Amino acid sequence: MRHYIFFIITGTILLSVFPNAVQAQENRLSVVAITLNMREVPLLKVLAEIEKQADVRFTYESSLLSNIPPVSFSAQSESLDSCLKRLFAGLPLLYQQNGRYIILKRKPRQVTISGFVRDKASSESLIGASVYEISSRRGTAANNYGFFSVRLNPGDITLQASYVGYSSQELYFNQLDRDTTLIIELESNVALQEIVIFASERERQQVMTSKMGALEINQKTIQTAPTMFGEADIIKTLQLTPGVSVGTEGFTGMYVRGGEVDENLFLIDGNPVYQISHIGGLFSAFNAEAIRGMEFFKGGFPARYGGRLSSVVDVHTKEGNMREFHGSASIGLISGNVSLEGPIVKDRTSFMIAIRRTWLDALTIPAIAVVNHYTKKDGDKARGRYAFHDLNLKLDHRFNDRSKLFFSLYNGKDVLKGGNKSFEPDKTATPFTDDIHASLDWGNLLATAGWTYVFNNKLFGKLSGVFTQYRSSIKQKQEYVYGEKGSEEYEESYNETSNVTGITDFGIRASFDYLPSPSHHIRFGGDAMMHRFKPEYGQTKSFDSHENDTTEIGAIFANELLWGREFSVFAEDDWDISPSLRVNAGLRVSLFNIDKTIYSSLEPRMSVRWLLKDNLSLKASYARMNQYVHLVSENFINLPTDSWMPITARLKPMESDQLSLGAYYTLKGYEFSLEGYYKKMNNVLEYRDGYSFLPTFSSWEDKLTAGEGRSYGGEIMIRKQTGKTTGWIGYTLSWADRKFDEINEGKRFPSKYDNRHKLNLVVSHKLSDKVELTGSWTFASGNRVTLPLESYEGSYDIHAGKRVAQYESLDYVKDRNNYQLPAYHRLDLGINIYRPKKSGNMGIWNVSIYNVYSRMNPFMIRRTTKEIKNPSATSPYVETISVPCFKTTGIMPIIPS
Repeated sequence: MRHYIFFIITGTILLSVFPNAVQAQENRLSVVAITLNMREVPLLKVLAEIEKQADVRFTYESSLLSNIPPVSFSAQSESLDSCLKRLFAGLPLLYQQNGRYIILKRKPRQVTISGFVRDKASSESLIGASVYEISSRRGTAANNYGFFSVRLNPGDITLQASYVGYSSQELYFNQLDRDTTLIIELESNVALQEIVIFASERERQQVMTSKMGALEINQKTIQTAPTMFGEADIIKTLQLTPGVSVGTEGFTGMYVRGGEVDENLFLIDGNPVYQISHIGGLFSAFNAEAIRGMEFFKGGFPARYGGRLSSVVDVHTKEGNMREFHGSASIGLISGNVSLEGPIVKDRTSFMIAIRRTWLDALTIPAIAVVNHYTKKDGDKARGRYAFHDLNLKLDHRFNDRSKLFFSLYNGKDVLKGGNKSFEPDKTATPFTDDIHASLDWGNLLATAGWTYVFNNKLFGKLSGVFTQYRSSIKQKQEYVYGEKGSEEYEESYNETSNVTGITDFGIRASFDYLPSPSHHIRFGGDAMMHRFKPEYGQTKSFDSHENDTTEIGAIFANELLWGREFSVFAEDDWDISPSLRVNAGLRVSLFNIDKTIYSSLEPRMSVRWLLKDNLSLKASYARMNQYVHLVSENFINLPTDSWMPITARLKPMESDQLSLGAYYTLKGYEFSLEGYYKKMNNVLEYRDGYSFLPTFSSWEDKLTAGEGRSYGGEIMIRKQTGKTTGWIGYTLSWADRKFDEINEGKRFPSKYDNRHKLNLVVSHKLSDKVELTGSWTFASGNRVTLPLESYEGSYDIHAGKRVAQYESLDYVKDRNNYQLPAYHRLDLGINIYRPKKSGNMGIWNVSIYNVYSRMNPFMIRRTTKEIKNPSATSPYVETISVPCFKTTGIMPIIPS
């Protein structure tokens, strides 16, 4: 019994002393200071020195260090813990400390799972699909071609792939110990009433990414937003988001965060589009039936984008169904649309073609015929025609799962023709004809041919050749014939003028995605582009029977052809430094050569995200942007006669620096964002005061002057993308101004589109599987215009004792953009009725009402007069007088479709 008591007491003492001894040993080791400086020595020598100074022992398998290369390591009075972390961070070794003993083991070799995420029905790539491993919560997002790569520890792995609108898929790997390449095909869940966002889709949430001022919009959102004439439109949808000013009522202008219309980069499959509108801006050049998705950036620009100051609209067209034929046809008020996609060789080669054309020309034929019937007796005959078309074509061929060839084509063109023929209706009089023909046509042609290749499970590459052309041409011809051939009175004349402007780009681009680990997504690449600018090139051809010869005048305007060469390289890394901290850091370097002048630009970019909770984050970003081309326009709306011009030795590249701060929060399917920004712009261009009085032979450079601009403000957006009711509410509070030494006496003045307040409400609600209601309401402070608010009349000189008027009035303008137009607001409503057919086809009726309460928002302002009571009437016969005033005019009433 006493022996048992002895052992119990002894054991209790040992158990109480041993942990304290271990703790004392750990405390002692934690305060040991290591000092050493070794260069290119065997690792064994570094370990021996640490053993000597810290009184520890490394234990490991004898062959563990045999293949470790020489190392360099230095420390100055550094703790043992810190030394060990730094020493083994870059080595394929793991360590575990147990008192005085440090056990070394080989790091387990990680495996890489890579491949593509595609639609099961069509085999089309799913951009941005989420792929992550459930237990380790390591994941990534697929790139623009559906490629993903994720590195994981070997063993049992459960991989989940998900995409909004698709059923998620789990793949289980039992004791995976080698790299694996696979194709994940997700099935569209069209019957799903509500999409619940799980943790597997965290990468897709705006809280988790490092993106700022960015927005992803899919085809469904574009097609459901109510728009004019029932035409789904990307630009009209973007105009409903915070930070984007509409510009002029009904048109496709975009003025982003205080920028101008030419400061937006529009891309179709990586190719720039220079003219984005039809019918002078009522419709955009983007056919919604051909679009797969779109990314929009207005701040925090990734380094892979460059060339504009204010925004990037990156449009991705459909790849084409690899397995089945599908198509659509739509008929609207003024246009029709047909699209078809399917396999050429199943699972190998596919095509997609979409054609849109207006029939306004067919609708105007009877109207013109009626007019001519009633004006025939007066000797007048009118003619007119307007038409536009869009063609999108995409071809894809997969050699195998790693290699793919693609070809993308876009062609859009507008044609406007008109004229008038005057003649003598009286057959007894001397006959004459005066025939005037006028035509205006403009359009884009884009072509891209490229190859994508998966070099290995970490590296994806794309190489493409690109061609872009924008051309605008205006012609006018007048033929005049008078008299009878048998008489002396015969006279004939002919005059023809033409003006052509345009820009052509061609070159080569290369880009790569490198994913060395789940925490790094590195993108790098570059391009070399040639720009051929054709400024306004005028030509006149005339003939007069009195002169008896033909006169031709060419190249009325100087600088017939300009060549520019642009080169750029970029690199960016989207890096998860820790679970809380994520950084997208990048650099873009570009060169531009024009007329023996070389400009260079260094454009750093950085976005930082700090995750406070799983559903709450703070972000900050900085971006410098550079622009080498600009739009020369003398109109308040973007017209096809405007010219794209390069920078010159006199006009330097435009540049902007933008700083943004924001907070992002998600809760039960709702996304909340608050962003503040400050943007400084240099070398922005504006027409000089009095430029219209310059001689006609003055160059376009003489009319422009460079200055600076700034814009700042805040944006709030609440968005819901799941459930029966979806949409967003957006509010913008902003300021934008300009400053030029040669304008407004060098004082700052508000920008033309300095809209202080902007509020948007967009809602879509599914009453059932077959009925969907849509609506949007927009409010914005009025645009700025320059008005002569003071006018002086009655300046006289005395001649021969009489007063002689030199001029009737003189306008006086003190400040540029000195008047703000009335506020803009509009309500649009729509309903979509889905009618599935037994054949499997789907019929859709869309009824839309644009501007429901027919608000006549100002389109232009003009000077007029109005009658008022004469305040100083001395006679009952002079009761009223005419006074000058300004009157706004609207052109967009309620429009049902």
